[in-house]
Amino acid sequence: MLFFLLRHSVALKFRRSEIGMKKWNGVPEMKEITVTRRLPVKYTVDLCVVGAGPAGIAAAVTAAGRGAKVLLIDGTAVPGGMSTAGLVPIFMPCSDGIHFLPDGFGRKVLDRLQSAAAVRGFKSGLTINAEHLKRIYEDLLTEAGVDILYYTRMCDAVVESGRIEALLCSAPGGNFAVKAPVYIDATGDGYLAALAGAPFEFGGENGDVMPSTLCSLWAGVDYAAYRAGGAFSHNDDNMLAKLEEAFRDGTLSVEDYHHTGFSRISDVAAVGNISHVFGIDPTDEQSLTRGMIENRRLLGEYEEFYRRRIAGFENAEIAASGSLLGVRESRRILGDYVLNRADYDAKRDFPDEIGRYNFPADIHPSHPGREELVAHKKLFRSSGYKTGDSYGIPYRILLPRGVENLLTCGRCVSCDRYVMASIRVIPGCFITGQAAGMAAGMAAGGGKTPREVDPVELRKELRKAGAFFH
Repeated sequence: MLFFLLRHSVALKFRRSEIGMKKWNGVPEMKEITVTRRLPVKYTVDLCVVGAGPAGIAAAVTAAGRGAKVLLIDGTAVPGGMSTAGLVPIFMPCSDGIHFLPDGFGRKVLDRLQSAAAVRGFKSGLTINAEHLKRIYEDLLTEAGVDILYYTRMCDAVVESGRIEALLCSAPGGNFAVKAPVYIDATGDGYLAALAGAPFEFGGENGDVMPSTLCSLWAGVDYAAYRAGGAFSHNDDNMLAKLEEAFRDGTLSVEDYHHTGFSRISDVAAVGNISHVFGIDPTDEQSLTRGMIENRRLLGEYEEFYRRRIAGFENAEIAASGSLLGVRESRRILGDYVLNRADYDAKRDFPDEIGRYNFPADIHPSHPGREELVAHKKLFRSSGYKTGDSYGIPYRILLPRGVENLLTCGRCVSCDRYVMASIRVIPGCFITGQAAGMAAGMAAGGGKTPREVDPVELRKELRKAGAFFH
């Protein structure tokens, strides 16, 4: 067994608790310890992917398809991240009205969902059954030969001269190290890239981030009555009137007008994307904990609201809530190029293009209130594309500055806030994940860094894999 000698300092910062405690378990607010320990190098692979969300799965399956030995690690026991553990009910959108944009890996997922009769829709979005999707993801991973480690959290990275030398992980069996020539950050929050020293941006100009949502599974929905009732989301005046009534009488304690609503997943079940919790820092464990607690409290309020006021929900109940908080925004890792609003507006093509996408800039208001909703709807509608339109995604946004053997994919890729609000959704994650996996496989197989991968050759390989280009 190889051993990795770890010598580094860990700064443990204990903030004042947001629930009124002066100390965290009796520990003063600031304390430092120095850790020196020997860890076994338990896994040596061609590629280590951190994060088993849609982007990480796409990356792992694609790289393994090229013959790479791939290790995929995730702290949960569920593949798919927000699309499964988070109960996000829909892939939106997957099409520009003509083409299937996340083609290649996304097509593999779609075909299996359709075979299982576990998907509805196509052009505007795909409503999904999370339980079927979990099995589909695991089938794709195991068929590709990916080694999967659940219950495994990356807790640090050893970086020397701009290269990641090892990941330090914590699991039920103890702590260990993972070594690979190439790594992929598919954490959504850019956690690995930040640990490795890559620069990043966070939130809007004032540091605000979009609110978080805890999605929920509802049973006992009478969909015929619901559709006849005509109160669906913030786009309906009928729903807005009912929300205002609930704000006035105290049924709903937060004046959140941005009410996304429900997606039907069966004849009697629906998934709700119906609450926002504001002011949550996705990179802070105390803040995330507060967000989960507050979201679960709000779901109780919404259960009462829907039963009392919305047709078809008289006998409905919440069957489950997500085990992951729906985080829309945190770190954006700065790469060799920052994809930006001007690129989006121009529907720009790029010589190193790895795919194309078209979702509008869906920036959820950082604060509650009706004025914020009006501004959101205006931005969303003005940023929409015509049928057949899309913007190019350059390979360079997957290459973090200052780190040679790392790629990013998913929500944390290099872009401004406007583009992030488009590319952050599941089909965008499929596209960037597939490209990151292909590039990582090419790099590991050829003894190169991701930056040394020829974009022309990368595009050729992506085309072979089914990726959509003009």
